[in-house]
Amino acid sequence: MTKRPARKPFFVVVLLASFVSGLSTYCQEPGKQPLAPAQAISLGPYYALVIGINNYQNLGKLQTPVNDAKALAKLLQEQYGFKETRLLLNGRATRKDIFDALTEYQDRLPVNSNLLVFYAGHGYHDPGTDSAYWLPVDAQLENRDRWISASDITTNIRAMHSKHVLIISDSCYSGALTREANVAIDPRKRDAYLAKMLRPKSRNLMSSGGDEPVADSGAAGHSVFANAVLKSLTEMQEEQFAAGDLFYTFIKRAVAGSSDQVPQYNSIRNSGDESGDFVFSRGRKGVVLVTDADNNNPPSPFQSQFLPEIACKRELTPQSLGPKVKEGDTIDCKHLDQPLKWRMPYSMPELQEAAKTKWTAMLTVTVDEDGWVTDIKPRGRPNPQGTDSALKAAARSWQTNPPTYQGKHVKSSFALDIDFGQ
Repeated sequence: MTKRPARKPFFVVVLLASFVSGLSTYCQEPGKQPLAPAQAISLGPYYALVIGINNYQNLGKLQTPVNDAKALAKLLQEQYGFKETRLLLNGRATRKDIFDALTEYQDRLPVNSNLLVFYAGHGYHDPGTDSAYWLPVDAQLENRDRWISASDITTNIRAMHSKHVLIISDSCYSGALTREANVAIDPRKRDAYLAKMLRPKSRNLMSSGGDEPVADSGAAGHSVFANAVLKSLTEMQEEQFAAGDLFYTFIKRAVAGSSDQVPQYNSIRNSGDESGDFVFSRGRKGVVLVTDADNNNPPSPFQSQFLPEIACKRELTPQSLGPKVKEGDTIDCKHLDQPLKWRMPYSMPELQEAAKTKWTAMLTVTVDEDGWVTDIKPRGRPNPQGTDSALKAAARSWQTNPPTYQGKHVKSSFALDIDFGQ
């Protein structure tokens, strides 16, 4: 297998779900919900900017990007009803061409639109600055003026009016990695889930690998990653689905199972993301139908659990706190720049005998700079014997939005109470 010398995944993207106010109940039998009228949520028009570069002016040639780009553009237009797909191939994919297209989208696309940007070509990771770059067709190794940095892309998509932007990047070595979390979607609640993803603004990226080389050739004349994207979009059974659902259901397993690369999916930092996701819709369906009951009520405990609300209060920060705070310090959540919110639905641990009686786990939770839970401790009174280890094991998959204080990435701690039993 030929490997691209510098085709790099650009960002990592993650799927965010709204958190549910109040405390989750562990074993309450769900009651029957009355039938409710369906509500239509408009999807808006779809646009795609598809970039593929084989024949570089000053760098080594690649084998598959142009085929990847053409196949994806055709699929999006024919099966998913994209209003417009613009192809920038080889000589038409200079730095100026790419920025001109992005600038035009800023000015032209309506606020309810959906924009997909696909890039296949060389990339570069600067280990000194931990910065990632796309290399357009006119890029020169000795002259970075013609490179496109991660911050360049972030600045452009933050300025766009489009409600949902998804970047799919098939290149090597990402220098802007964050950890991703799995998504669990109950098909019985799929419409409600899509509705929750459609309402908030989204700025997500799906990349072909971590900080590693990725394959330039694979099945059917496509890269391993592009082939997985094309195949999953063709074989996905649902008529409507979120990009995160597509990634975790098909793409990640297909790529990691047939190569050394591990694709990534996450939100793009500092891009204006508000915890939504890009929704694909087959057959030019312009709406998602969701009943009021599905829309207003969380899934029952026997389908999926949501973490309870984080008890963070916004208060004025004491003047004495500011000068003492360094990057990575632990700060009480009430002093953070924005309230913490849980990112993902998840399954609570099985607690066997302890779950048969009603009790409350009173915890102090600590999260790191990326929002991942690093420690939980009993608070107030001890928990039933044998439950602490199960709670700690489950907590390793819990994540909030990254905590910051005056723009610095910090750790945070907060109180959390979870009700169990009947």
